Amino acid sequence: MRYKLFIQTLLIALIPILGISQEKNTLTLSLKDAQQFAIENNLNIENARLDIDAARKKVWETTAIGLPQVNGTLDYQYIPGTIPAFEMMDPSTGDMSSIPLGVKNSTTYTITASQLIFSGEYIVGLQASKTYLQISKLSHEKQELELKANVLNSYFSILILENNLEIITTSIKNLESLVHETKQLSEQGFLESTDADQLTINLNTLSNAKNTIERQIEVSYKLFKILLGSDLDTDLILSEDLDAIYASIIDRSVNPEFDLNNNIDFRMVDNQVRISELSFKREKTKYLPTVSAFYNYQDKTNKASFDFTINHIIGAQVSVPIFSSFQRNSTVQQAKIGYKKSQNDRKLLENSLTAQVEQLRYNYTNALEKYQVTTENTELSKKVFDHTTIKYKAGMVSSMDLTQSNNTYLQAETDKTNALLELLQSKIELEKILNEL
Repeated sequence: MRYKLFIQTLLIALIPILGISQEKNTLTLSLKDAQQFAIENNLNIENARLDIDAARKKVWETTAIGLPQVNGTLDYQYIPGTIPAFEMMDPSTGDMSSIPLGVKNSTTYTITASQLIFSGEYIVGLQASKTYLQISKLSHEKQELELKANVLNSYFSILILENNLEIITTSIKNLESLVHETKQLSEQGFLESTDADQLTINLNTLSNAKNTIERQIEVSYKLFKILLGSDLDTDLILSEDLDAIYASIIDRSVNPEFDLNNNIDFRMVDNQVRISELSFKREKTKYLPTVSAFYNYQDKTNKASFDFTINHIIGAQVSVPIFSSFQRNSTVQQAKIGYKKSQNDRKLLENSLTAQVEQLRYNYTNALEKYQVTTENTELSKKVFDHTTIKYKAGMVSSMDLTQSNNTYLQAETDKTNALLELLQSKIELEKILNEL
């Protein structure tokens, strides 16, 4: 009995602990927190950081080519059977002695140290590896910029969906009340039954739209979690509302000047031009000689009486290209053409970005004006709908008039939402190209 009582007491004590362990993690994120969380946890950004680490290792790999290299070898040999020998007379005694021409077991060990003294390809290759490192860093910066923009879009897209859900839910409640009142009035003979049917049709349409938005919100949250790099089981709570997001984005001033050197795409293309230039230089260095030096030490653990192994050897090697049937010239010309093409690509991008900035400024101005108009239209249509509702209850307008007024109001809300989405997206694209996100 005591044992059973102990087990029961233990289980009761563990219930709160087990309950806590089964609770989902909850993340409450402001927009800034969401961007920072994504930068720290998004797997694509993690891969970009790993690319930078790999590029650093590549720089050292290339650097090490021009540093001293030391290698060692061991060579063991065994001679089966009888080892040949030759007879030799000792001049001092006149006696003949047998001298073997080898040993049965022998190990030869060699240590070789080499040093590259001059190589044009090495010098250019080292510069190229450092440029590739810079490209990896720029790629990481570009992915962070894209990630920030995507988090922004996803964050306020969810808020817009939730705002739409709130509007439709409110409309459904109001319409349910009207349907109930209309049915009562129709039963008393004050209204036609078709009025209630017409309102019910509209109510069913709104209910279906509500279900659609709820599913969209659920999917959007899952996609947002993937973007953030969080666990799919995590509960997300967005702590900022649409008004705060709107104010934080719209109130940020935009630099009226466009500095190409701040644009991430231009800097990446500029580094590609640098790579093409280094490739051109590398091909030209193939006309230059390559100079290296070495030191070699060799010895054996067991030597024959007559052994001609030279222990120390110091030398140098010079490789001079003489004639390649114009193969080298062909590769140089190809690299030169590639370099010229990369310069043209940079110029094309420069012109394209300049025009794109102007277009994005126009898009933002147009979107801002459109949002202001749709906001005013929404307020007016809401007033019209409220006034029509009062007149409907007083029997002054039909249910068709009320339905049309409600649809006009909902369409105005939709237009306003779309305009807000367009406005925020145009501002994000403008800030992204200016690298001010």
